[in-house]
Amino acid sequence: MLASYDDVLPPPGDIQVLLLTSDSVSLSWCSPQGLTGPQTFRVTWGCDGETSSTRVKVVPPRDFKIDHLEETSFTLPWSNAEGVENVPQHFFISNCIPGRDPLAAITDDCHKTFSNLQPGTEYTVSVSTVLSNGEQSEPVSTTICTRTEPHITNKSSHNITLSDLQPATEYSVTVCTVLENGKQSQLVSTTLTTVPPAPDQLTVDTTSGTVSWNQPPGLDQTQHHYQISYQCPGTKPHYTTTSSHSLTLSDLQCGTQYSVTVCTVLENGKKSKLVSTTLTKVPPAPDQLTVNSVDTTSATVSWSQPPGLDQTQHHYQIIYYGPGTEPHYTTTSSHSITLSDLQGGSQYSVIVCTVLENGKQSQLVSTTLTTVQWWERPSGVAAVCVLLAVIIGLWVSYATVARDQLQYSLHFRTTERDQLQNILNTRTTERDQLQNSLNTRTTERDQLKTRLRSYEKPCLNEWWKFGTSCYYVSSTRDSAGDGQQQCRAMGAELVVINSREEQIFIHGLKKNVWIGAHKNDGIWKWVDDTAFKPTYWMEGEPSNLNDEVACIEISQTASDPLKSWKGGICTLNYWVCEKPFTP
Repeated sequence: MLASYDDVLPPPGDIQVLLLTSDSVSLSWCSPQGLTGPQTFRVTWGCDGETSSTRVKVVPPRDFKIDHLEETSFTLPWSNAEGVENVPQHFFISNCIPGRDPLAAITDDCHKTFSNLQPGTEYTVSVSTVLSNGEQSEPVSTTICTRTEPHITNKSSHNITLSDLQPATEYSVTVCTVLENGKQSQLVSTTLTTVPPAPDQLTVDTTSGTVSWNQPPGLDQTQHHYQISYQCPGTKPHYTTTSSHSLTLSDLQCGTQYSVTVCTVLENGKKSKLVSTTLTKVPPAPDQLTVNSVDTTSATVSWSQPPGLDQTQHHYQIIYYGPGTEPHYTTTSSHSITLSDLQGGSQYSVIVCTVLENGKQSQLVSTTLTTVQWWERPSGVAAVCVLLAVIIGLWVSYATVARDQLQYSLHFRTTERDQLQNILNTRTTERDQLQNSLNTRTTERDQLKTRLRSYEKPCLNEWWKFGTSCYYVSSTRDSAGDGQQQCRAMGAELVVINSREEQIFIHGLKKNVWIGAHKNDGIWKWVDDTAFKPTYWMEGEPSNLNDEVACIEISQTASDPLKSWKGGICTLNYWVCEKPFTP
């Protein structure tokens, strides 16, 4: 019953001094008599007539440790906040299990044991301090990964190769001597960490000096980076690191060959094998190629010096050709050239590239120009008259030449058109192929997202997910019949074993449990009347039960989960429910 404003509230119990220093004091007190539920206390203190008040600050726990870490359990101890060890308090614990809703618990102890966990799985545990008045501190979290189930093998020789290991993972290895009668020696052990995988598909871009690679497989959940070294002959290597999958090497000399190596590096310093390649950065191409002037038999072309070549010896190679003619080659060290052996009224293609002393060439830049007809040049009146006379006299001849030139130009344009059409067809085919590839990748992505959502969504609280079903393990012992009734009340049935993987999973629950099988009139049946196979009987089972009604128990006395069925009278025991998982 809540107190009204007119009621007189009882005071807290006696105040005790827990810790007294030169500049602080820790106090505690008991709850007021007769009051229950959440309570808040106001503390007032003062000196020389001044007073202050505040609420008690709730301090989170500290000094987390991991004890007794096993495949399916671990213990987490911690300490109270310094200076308040004697203040009445308890702890709120949240355990985030993959594929399930978080589990919460409250304890007065400074430790908690978590059991029935999955081997090789990462768990996040949060702990906060809660005072008796209900006030709660900020949670403190830690992450724990359970051990994986050990692999056991026998060997007659003095060495062994362990395969199917995970990259960049620490393993414990134990060896003992075993006699034919089964006697074993003491264990000798060691630990090892597998090497991280190397970067995959190392490629280079010779124009930009960029090195790229793919992330190695198996490192999605592992912190890592990459170390890159590069050097040219006779020099010391340069080292750099990056967390991305590419790096542009900006201090390379054009035309010089570099050896480049990349390796994966873990946080503990472990390195993968080196993958290497060579990289020769091509020189930059001439810039701003321009046609400055054109005459009947000559033309002048100029360009700007490419960036980054101020201290590098280089020259330029020029190639030019007209329709149906062989290409002409020439070189120059300046930034312009006059081409003087051209034909009037013809179109020429001009190509320029940068060339280093070692012969390395840049990408090509090109342009086109058309020389003028000789009669198009300006002249005086007399020259015009002479020109007209010549034109009239030779009209038929020049008309024929013009016709041939137009015919040739038409043929040249038709060839260019056909080439452009072929290029367009090729680009269209490549576009369609890329679109098909994109559609395929999109479909695969959507399928993976759907599968991921089905894996991420958990079963209901206290239900375990395995495969396409959810499972519930009883916390009390009942007859198999009572267990079946309670399962049906939850929309489930006693579990029906359909595969060896499911059998191993149920055996791994670490309890002797009834499953959904029973015997009537000497015939074993499942509760859903499906075929009674496969079976996983212990040696000597099923025993003769005088044809009484019998049930099957998965027994923990059996070391082999695939030989753990035991028949028995359907009396008190734990039991397991199963129902389909609904995403």
